[in-house]
Amino acid sequence: MEMDEDIRLLQRLVAIPSVSGAEQAMGDAVEAEFRNMGLEVERYEIGNGRPVVLGILRGGRPGPALLFDGHTDTHPVEDYLGDPFEPRIENGRLYGRGAVDMKGGLAAMMRAAGRLKSCREKLAGSLIVAAVPDEELLSQGTAFLAELGVKAQAGIVGEPTGLKIGRAMRGVTHIDLTVTGTPKHTSSWSGDENAIVQMGKILAALDRELPERYGRRWHELLGTPLFNVGLIRGGEKPNVVAQECTATLLRRDLPGEVQEQVFGELLEIAEKAASGACKVRVEESPIQRRPGGGKRLPMEVERGNRIVEVLKESTRQVTGAEAEDGMVPFWCDASILTNEAGIPTVVFGPGDIACAHSREEWIDLGQYRDCIEIYERAVLGFLG
Repeated sequence: MEMDEDIRLLQRLVAIPSVSGAEQAMGDAVEAEFRNMGLEVERYEIGNGRPVVLGILRGGRPGPALLFDGHTDTHPVEDYLGDPFEPRIENGRLYGRGAVDMKGGLAAMMRAAGRLKSCREKLAGSLIVAAVPDEELLSQGTAFLAELGVKAQAGIVGEPTGLKIGRAMRGVTHIDLTVTGTPKHTSSWSGDENAIVQMGKILAALDRELPERYGRRWHELLGTPLFNVGLIRGGEKPNVVAQECTATLLRRDLPGEVQEQVFGELLEIAEKAASGACKVRVEESPIQRRPGGGKRLPMEVERGNRIVEVLKESTRQVTGAEAEDGMVPFWCDASILTNEAGIPTVVFGPGDIACAHSREEWIDLGQYRDCIEIYERAVLGFLG
């Protein structure tokens, strides 16, 4: 019956549409589940229909706090194959939008908290399960927790890691590189003043020089910085020399890098590659800018941190093998909790990140069940 309820909870959550920006119903459902489990509940609104819901399990004795963080929003569903909100089970997998990103992780956290209610007197301290909106866009839910001043000695974000411990991640910076030339008639060669032509030279120079430069900066877990040119726009008409061209880059940053140095390096390469007849500027892009100026910073939790050790031992008890620890290739709310709330936070959850945002999202139910037990044992180990 316990195992059946594990699956039923996940089915209920996946069946609720909660594309980012419309998390009201999901927040309501999570609150109801917390109350049915007998947890203390705190609820906050960060915008119309965007609740932050906390389920709190207080132990029988004073002690530290452990924070579980899971987001309630999902990727859009326009290109999804079939009904994204009709959870179906086939061959040990549950399919549906949000199954792996990350209603599976959130449901596992909720089930672990519910199971622990009966032995809460054994716990010294508190477990806080936070269900937050907006992770897929601007991370306003977890940022609100940091601004609220939530206190904990460690945290776990339940994004899909295949039950591996993610204790490091690159940061993310969106950068606009803009070339400004001179608009004029096209009756004579004007490539030196054409912003689009000069942008082409700059991008070729970046592609040639940055990999070599970045290769000399090596992080034990994260490797090198990465960059991607994802957007480009410029010009007005075919018969006018392009006055302006902007390329938007996404850069994945290493711990210890300084934005001014990163921007300065890009500007140096760009100005050397471009014609002196054009001006170049490099600045932070407004695209997906976090409210209040918050940065998507890199983060790292030391291998010897207690939450890492507890998760390793809990995974060994459940699966027979110690969990690997290392980096996650994506950025998530663990950075905000670690850097802004001062809570050392790792990423650990069921499922494969490769099928997140896909046209047919799924989660392995065996891994989901194991994760519930690992979370439960981790709480007992951290607060026991």
